[in-house]
Amino acid sequence: MRILALNGTYRPEGTTAALVQRALEGAASVGATTEMILLRQCAIEFCRNCLSCYENLDSEIAPCVIDDDVRGILERMRDADGVVLASPVHSGFVTGLMVTFIERSSWTLLRPTGELLGLKGVPEPRLTDKTRGVAIVLSAGLVPPEFRQYCDMGTPFLREWAELALNGSVVADLYAGAEFPRELTGDEWSKAHAVRELSQRQLDDAFAIGVRLVEAIKSGQVQPYDPKRIEAALSSVSGA
Repeated sequence: MRILALNGTYRPEGTTAALVQRALEGAASVGATTEMILLRQCAIEFCRNCLSCYENLDSEIAPCVIDDDVRGILERMRDADGVVLASPVHSGFVTGLMVTFIERSSWTLLRPTGELLGLKGVPEPRLTDKTRGVAIVLSAGLVPPEFRQYCDMGTPFLREWAELALNGSVVADLYAGAEFPRELTGDEWSKAHAVRELSQRQLDDAFAIGVRLVEAIKSGQVQPYDPKRIEAALSSVSGA
């Protein structure tokens, strides 16, 4: 059982890294082999939109004209049984580093041969050899958990991409909103990002997510990507 974490933080010693480490400790506690990749330590260039990956319909991982670290990361994702996607919340979203990686991986892990709601040519997974469990971890520096709905646009984005690209399903997610050791006053709010701390509860929640991810994979709870789930979700929204 292999669990791979992709961390989009710019701070290797920050709160996001601490949460991911706890999630991996949770996964290891129930028998998984774990690894964390800090995307900031990898060479990841911007997509050139040359469409080389898009035009290749046969490869398990489509080729890319850019020779950097992305290919190796994608191969480790392919080999993993579960993936943890982690990022700080920046302006309500994931980091630009995470977005750049996802843009590079979209058509390398997907092929335009699917059909959805009668529309042909939509993306479908290349990695159909197995299903992969996914957990999402976000850390917010200012917005507390009770205001998550106003800040967290990152989780739905990661969920939709991960279930499709990894041919699996998200089994758990964590939004570690800002918590402070005391009530802030006056000008302290302008420094809130530096004041916030991870609570023991948040660290325990991260550990539990790692355990839950592994147990869901072992017990067969992870479902493969199914466009009918998307169709049902879209139909319910349009019919509301």
